[in-house]
Parts: sequence; C-alpha cells; structure tokens
Amino acid sequence: MKSFPKIEKVFFIICTSIAIASFVATKTFANVRCIQSFLSETVFDPGPVDGAWGKKTATALKDYASYHQLTLKTEIDRKNAAALCTELKAFQLPLKAPLVRRFDINIVLKDLEEFTGRKHLDLSNINVMTMLNQNRCWFWISRQQIETKWIEELARGEFSVETGRIKFGKNWWNTGGLADSSYLQEQAALVFSDDFLLNGSIPYFHLFVSPGEIAERPLQIDFEKTQEDNTWPKHINKLIWQRVYRFDVDHWQTGILDLRCRAN
Repeated sequence: MKSFPKIEKVFFIICTSIAIASFVATKTFANVRCIQSFLSETVFDPGPVDGAWGKKTATALKDYASYHQLTLKTEIDRKNAAALCTELKAFQLPLKAPLVRRFDINIVLKDLEEFTGRKHLDLSNINVMTMLNQNRCWFWISRQQIETKWIEELARGEFSVETGRIKFGKNWWNTGGLADSSYLQEQAALVFSDDFLLNGSIPYFHLFVSPGEIAERPLQIDFEKTQEDNTWPKHINKLIWQRVYRFDVDHWQTGILDLRCRAN
C-alpha cells in the first residue's frame, strides 16, 4: 500500500496545534476564573464566575486596584490572566471584611436641588425656634388677584411643628393637574426663626388645570425671614394659634399661607 508521508505530517501538525490551543485555552479559562472568584468576594462585581473575560471583569479588577491603591505590574488584559491572578493572591488584604465603595462627587447645591426636586435648607445662619412644638394643626394656601383682590383657595391640609420645623401631613390641592399631597410632604422645607419669621421653601401650584390641558410642575416659593401679615383678620377663637404669611408670585397674584393650630 502506498503511503502519503506529507499528509500524515500535516495531520500530525494540525492535531498537535489543536491540542496546544486547547491546553492554552483551558489554562486561560482557569486563570480568568481565578480573578473572577477573587473579585466576587469584594464589592467589585466581575460578573459571573465563568472564566469568560469581558469588560465587566476588567473594570472590576481596575476599580479594585484603584480603590486599594495597588500598583499592578501586569497590564489588565485577558492574555495576562495568569500573572494577574498570581499578583492578586499575593496581596494580603482582608477580603471577608466589609468594604464600602467610595466615589468623589462634585455637584453644586443648585444642581442637586434641581436633580432631586427638593429644596435643601441651610440652617447655619438661622436661629431656629427649637422650643416651638405644635400639633393638631391645619393650613390653607390661597392666591389673591392683585387687581380684583379676589381670593381663591388652592390647597388645605394638616401639619405639625416639631422643634421649630413645619412638617406637612395629609393635604389636598384644588388645582388638579400634577398636584398631589406628596409635593408638600416631600419637598417643603420650612422653619420658624426668632419672632416667628418664616424661612425655607414650598412647592406651589398656582394655576387650575382642566382635563385635557397641559399640566405644569409647581413653582418653588422661597421664604427668607418672612414676617407675619398682621393685617390679616385673625380667627376669633382664642384657642386657635394662627400665623399668616404673604409671598410674591408674579405680576397678577400674591400667595397666602395661613397656619392654624390648637393652642397647647
């Protein structure tokens, strides 16, 4: 039978190459899995521990080294998985100890308020009436047309005063649209300073929205040492604690915040 030495040689080379490639792939798989297993014990998530190198594994390894201020001698790359695994094992760090991932954030207060939709009240220059506490309280928010003096109720509800801070409870808006109780409960920030001066801000829905009309977000009304409106008629019941504050809105209306509590 005639032999084919060249074909046998080529076949041998192909088989050998496949075996070597398979061996290298298996070793690389194991080394990548070693890195992933190591990182999975920390807060730096490498993704599934499956031996497959990807962006998530590389990012987790880079973040881990940066957080612990470690200098890796080997470039973070799949082909260097063996060396990287060895380096990680050499670091004597308490992996089982709880780790907190920290980020440096540079954001100004104005941008933070716009992002969260909540006014952040700076109390550093306000002498808050911390001894003031009131419960069983009700409030009314109204608008008054400047030209006609016509007053329309916009909202009403419950509130309390705790160490000088106003906390809004259940409330109802008559304006429709986006208005609901959560705005005052979550976004209002009001405190009393000396002589019942009002400081802080509230969301204010000043337009009545009919079905089908475009609803708008509330205005943000700011109070800065706002004094009481002593011209406002007080409640005749002497058991009622009442404070009324006016605020500017626009060229055709002013706002009114009427606060009343049962006297303690």
